[in-house]
Amino acid sequence: MNFRQIQAILHSWFGIIVLWVIFFIFFTGSIAYFRTEINVWAQPEAISHIQTIPSAQHSAQTAFNYLNQHAPNAKRWRVTVANERMPVNLLQWQDKEGKHQELQNPNTGELLGPVRKTLGGDFFFKLHYTLYPLPSTFGSLVVAVVALILLISLITGVITHKKIIKEFFTFRAFKGQRSLLDFHHITGVITFPFYLVMAFTGLLILFYLVLPWGLSEQYGKAGIPKFYNEMQFTEVAKPREPSLTEAMQPFNQFMAQMPKRTESGAILDKFEVQKPNTADGMITFDYNYKNIITLNTSQYIFATNTAERLNQPRNLSAIAQLGSSSYGIHLGYFASIWMRFILACLGIIGCVMLVAGALLWQKKRIKEQKKFGYRLVQHLNFFTFLGLPFASAFYLMVGRIIPASFEPRELYEVSAFYIAWLLSLLISFSFSIRKGIIIMLYITAAVLLLIPVISVVLVPEASLLNSLKSVHWSLAGVDLALILLGLFYLVVLRFYQTKFITLGEAK
Repeated sequence: MNFRQIQAILHSWFGIIVLWVIFFIFFTGSIAYFRTEINVWAQPEAISHIQTIPSAQHSAQTAFNYLNQHAPNAKRWRVTVANERMPVNLLQWQDKEGKHQELQNPNTGELLGPVRKTLGGDFFFKLHYTLYPLPSTFGSLVVAVVALILLISLITGVITHKKIIKEFFTFRAFKGQRSLLDFHHITGVITFPFYLVMAFTGLLILFYLVLPWGLSEQYGKAGIPKFYNEMQFTEVAKPREPSLTEAMQPFNQFMAQMPKRTESGAILDKFEVQKPNTADGMITFDYNYKNIITLNTSQYIFATNTAERLNQPRNLSAIAQLGSSSYGIHLGYFASIWMRFILACLGIIGCVMLVAGALLWQKKRIKEQKKFGYRLVQHLNFFTFLGLPFASAFYLMVGRIIPASFEPRELYEVSAFYIAWLLSLLISFSFSIRKGIIIMLYITAAVLLLIPVISVVLVPEASLLNSLKSVHWSLAGVDLALILLGLFYLVVLRFYQTKFITLGEAK
């Protein structure tokens, strides 16, 4: 057995062992590129009546005034200023009663409500890196281990397919196993650079779970927060002339010392106040740090009681920039709407690569189709490749149906996701694979196409027609995407019924 054959075995078995988890991570990560848009769509009451977005300075002033009036003695305020993607102010504060979060109209200062409390697009983000609802640390550790195995699978895949570039330009349609192999090659070559970077940066982000000993040795038990604090900041900002005055200065005193736009064109994105209305209070302003790959930009920091600008404690060294860039590259916050669309498409193409690889694995072992291992893989393929998209669509539909004032709605939405997913597994055991595929394609298409209709009935102000008239692209864009995906599923269904492509089933 030569080196290449060993790599082929590694690629095949390493791939199939974690294939379903990798598909789960790929799929949810692709959706998470649009989590802000899904968040807006999931809370239509928040923005359906907002026609214009004021300047960042005006929005920040509005938020500051509200918090200073209604939460003057809080421990901390955090405000994300209204922008094109999220046209409302997000207010967060913490006091003796706990943590609070509200959405605010940036024009009038009024709180928006009742707004449905939902995970929205954040649910897919949590699924992606913690396998929610698993415990956060354990779920992230599983993701880190899978990312390591993915790296091995990518490298062994390149070694195994030594003519990978030549095979990229070869596709033999309707040739059974050969077609699956060609499809796996083509999608693999297209997505290889993308997933190599994603797997590597994902490991860098979660390195403290895979290799925790160095941090523990250097920083002690609380090593992780100490390490990240050192990576981000060089010192603690302190006023040159301490003052005993506690009252906060007017907001325009801070604004007068800051530009409307930075040299790079960035505008005010968020601000945070620590210990408001105390002698130790500080206010920190960030300018679109998410729009830069490094996520590490200069801040404007002031003493709240004197409006004195404090020293810049941000660590802008090359090493710090390199470390934080692993986050920026992986999360894709810097990307424009079209760039995020391309990244999401690469993610979905990667999912197609996994599907082709899984079906190829089955085709090669078609003689073993009566064995338990083969049947298990077949049902897991069905459960993952068909069940996960259906559960995701069902989650969005339930989020539309449950009334905005219903309190435990987050629990019901998440429960609906997993119930729908388990339903797909029940279908795979109750019907033949061929009939089960037809059923899943039908009901997934139906759910996708039904969601915009439900919006018209239950949330008419956020219907597709009204969203287009009001130019609310976050609302309209999600509805249009759901319609296109529903039509795509119908096309796939028609193609499947015509060509009888089966999920590893013997003909």
